[in-house]
Amino acid sequence: MKPRQSPDNPMGFEFPYEELELPEWARACTATWENYVLEPGNHIRADFDDFECGLFRDAHAYIQEGMKLGAMRYKRLYEEKKVYSFKDYCDRFYIKSYHRCLETILAAQIGWELLCNGFQQVPSNVSQAIALTQTFFKDSFGQPDIIRSWEWVLEYSEATGKKITAGLINFLVNPQRKDEKVKIQVSKKKWEEFKRKAKELNRDPESVLEDFMNSYVGGEEDSSPESEDSEPSENTRVEPVNREAEVVWTDDLNLLLKENSVKNQKHYDTSPDS
Repeated sequence: MKPRQSPDNPMGFEFPYEELELPEWARACTATWENYVLEPGNHIRADFDDFECGLFRDAHAYIQEGMKLGAMRYKRLYEEKKVYSFKDYCDRFYIKSYHRCLETILAAQIGWELLCNGFQQVPSNVSQAIALTQTFFKDSFGQPDIIRSWEWVLEYSEATGKKITAGLINFLVNPQRKDEKVKIQVSKKKWEEFKRKAKELNRDPESVLEDFMNSYVGGEEDSSPESEDSEPSENTRVEPVNREAEVVWTDDLNLLLKENSVKNQKHYDTSPDS
């Protein structure tokens, strides 16, 4: 997605009406618009160093937001709004959900901890900071070693020239296990049809899909296979299989997968910033 542009407004920021009334929190945007956007020419009303410092401060605004939310929560400042829990305040008055506010507080704690340990560069958003909490590095108390993990991320980024993202952090400090589940994207209509056809075989849709994938890419060999002529135990459950229905269902599944395949793209779970 690219920023908007037009012949009359190449920067894409709308010219405000004279009677424009902004909310209290947004009034600082007017000064930014006048100083940096409306100003003609290739210059600004401030030193570039000050401009860039403000830009980096805004990019790490989650730390200040998390600090303020933490103060709101632990000092019970929300009682000024006649509510008696932080959750009620978030649900009734704040623009973010209670869960997202807790994530922001945790992310701010991580970002601040890294700053206090001498790092000049810290995660630039909530998702990056939260990704560090899933690290396999542990400290002497068995807790996630945020410092060591972030050092490794910075060293890898410097050595490879790759930008730091939440996905990169997850790749480095929380590598995907072979038995870890992933998500695929498919339309709800197709998934409902898939479940209906699986039900015709008296099977769970997840197990049917896994069986199909094993037959398509090759499943892992059983580490302790039973002998072909061995007798099933008393607890062994043997279900009859409707071969005719299975053949028809398999043909439909092949068409379904072809129809919904996405070229050269995999969809994985990622930590929330959405």
